[in-house]
Amino acid sequence: MTEETLFELALKTPDSERAALLDRACQGMPELRKRVEALLQAHENSGGFLHKAPPQATADLPPARTSSFHSVAGESAGAVIAGKYTLVELIGEGGMGSVWRAKQSEPVKRFVAVKLIKAGMDSRQVLARFEAERQALALMDHPNIAKVLDGGLHDHRPFFVMELVKGIPITDYCDSRKLTPRERLELFVPVCQAIQHAHQKGIIHRDIKPSNVLIALYDDKPVVKVIDFGVAKATGGTLTEKTIDTGFGGVVGTPQYMSPEQATFNNADIDTRSDVYALGVLLYELLTGSPPFSKKELEQKGLLEMLRVVREEEPPRPSTKLSTADTLASLSANRSTEPRNLTGLLRQELDWIVMKALEKDRTRRYETANGFAADVLRYLSGEAVVAVPPSTAYRVKKFVRRNKGSVIAAGLVFFTLLAGIAGTSWGMMEANRARIAESERAEGERLAKLDADAKRQEAEKNLGYAKQGIDILGSVFSGLDANKKYVDLGEFRQALAKNLKHAVSQLNNAQLGDPMVVASLQKKLGMSLFSLGETSHAMEVYSKALPIYEKHKGVDHPDTLMCMNDLALCYMYLGNVKNAIPLLKQAYEQSLIKLGDADDRTLTCMGNLALVYCEDGKHELALPLFEKSLNLSRKKFGDDDRGTLIDACRLAQAYLEVGRADLALPLVEPTVNQMKVKLGTRHPHTLTAMNHLASAY
Repeated sequence: MTEETLFELALKTPDSERAALLDRACQGMPELRKRVEALLQAHENSGGFLHKAPPQATADLPPARTSSFHSVAGESAGAVIAGKYTLVELIGEGGMGSVWRAKQSEPVKRFVAVKLIKAGMDSRQVLARFEAERQALALMDHPNIAKVLDGGLHDHRPFFVMELVKGIPITDYCDSRKLTPRERLELFVPVCQAIQHAHQKGIIHRDIKPSNVLIALYDDKPVVKVIDFGVAKATGGTLTEKTIDTGFGGVVGTPQYMSPEQATFNNADIDTRSDVYALGVLLYELLTGSPPFSKKELEQKGLLEMLRVVREEEPPRPSTKLSTADTLASLSANRSTEPRNLTGLLRQELDWIVMKALEKDRTRRYETANGFAADVLRYLSGEAVVAVPPSTAYRVKKFVRRNKGSVIAAGLVFFTLLAGIAGTSWGMMEANRARIAESERAEGERLAKLDADAKRQEAEKNLGYAKQGIDILGSVFSGLDANKKYVDLGEFRQALAKNLKHAVSQLNNAQLGDPMVVASLQKKLGMSLFSLGETSHAMEVYSKALPIYEKHKGVDHPDTLMCMNDLALCYMYLGNVKNAIPLLKQAYEQSLIKLGDADDRTLTCMGNLALVYCEDGKHELALPLFEKSLNLSRKKFGDDDRGTLIDACRLAQAYLEVGRADLALPLVEPTVNQMKVKLGTRHPHTLTAMNHLASAY
């Protein structure tokens, strides 16, 4: 915690509790405690000058003041600074400095903002920060960044003069004008461009938040003004010759808008992508009405836990945040949009854009603020955006890193099973050929030679088809050594996936006679590709197989319905819920009619339809299906069946997503205990259930 932050926190703490606060915060840092106690003493001597005030239309150090207060820390209305700046009124202040609206008399007459360090606040650290802010602003020349006009000393204390920004925080402006999401995005783009200019000048802002991004009206048109570079950092060299000492364990920034790399006790390792994260939080708030982690949420936690949340916990997607908000009606009204339309508008592309900026891993964020703005502009112009959800391959990679040993073992088992299936199939074909030969011998005794020859030719033709199918399946294992111990799972996966794709290509060009043989092989290859994370290739194979099943077996045949289910899952994992929902809906409804609600295949389609409804944010449709599926599974298979436990876990997750932890908790608590016994404590399903239980608590 920095000296300034601790000072302001101490002022808000009752006198009886202040010593205990300093004991905890300054443990092992006696110099920091001395400096803070000196600031507190100076504050007492000055009669108290840290005043809180609501937001105001004229500001530079937010929040601004609206009261008639005319004197602070030795400065007063009417005082003249540097012989030409007459202080008019106090418009904003913090613990270390104050901002005044002042009238400049020469060389031009105009109103300006004058920022002064308060009397008694002239420690080396405060002076260095003040000088750094002045230097940072002086380096920049951009229409969306407040300009520095002058600077100097007044009573041995530094001051600098800025253009007077008559504006309000960007979030307040958008809500007061009831701007639509599109209008908010258009206003957000110049914010990114202003921050990009700062980055090009070698400056990282480090404290981007609504109160530091003001909207001022010029000729009745809104203009963005980025202010308050008080904690800015230079990307190369230094902003000032003075040393800025944040103390050991300094944390710089505002927690709700702080990047994960800032939320550490020595946050020297930050770069411009830290501002990209804060811009992502700002856009999140513009769209949803609040940052991912609210001030109230974070203040309820201790300092260490608060920083851990910022570093590690994944925020909900904007559409999810809105869909579960109690104030959705008022939020929608402030955005001139119907509630149902608002959540739908944010889903997918806007979710992707915001979540890319909020990646915990900064290498996966937008590289620059301009890159962020460019993707927003792509969305506004109807072009394809760069931001996309994490690919299946990326999710598989993350899972493999966590469970490398288990996945390698499972992969080898999968390989062995496939090899066994191929061997069994070949044996069956050999046995079939022997039966055909025997049949020919018997038929030859009864029928004329011509008939025998014709049947032999037909048999050889069918055998050729079968051999070709076996060859295609056998090519899946070409070049794979069953005795080799694969250390690198990625190498094994890539080789197997390559062979599967080659088998699909061979199958497309094969002449196997019976179309259903082709469709059956396509379905099996699609299943294997899907299990390896090759979802797009699996989707292509299932798309070819489904019309064959529909033509030759009928649209309501169980095999056709399961092919529909598999294709829909591919669409869902690729983020295409628009195509997934009608397929799963048809598969479920036909299964219900054809097989009844207790059939395994009906239950599978029912559960998957509920999943895709959740993915589309339609929890009102998903929850009844999840509840029905769980009840049927319990009745048919028992409470401790693996499928029943998974159904319970899914229903609990759906309850949590709509904010009904009261329903999720009694459901998931016994499920965790049963999964530990049934599946083991390290099984992925058990770990998922434990995660849901923690969320419910």
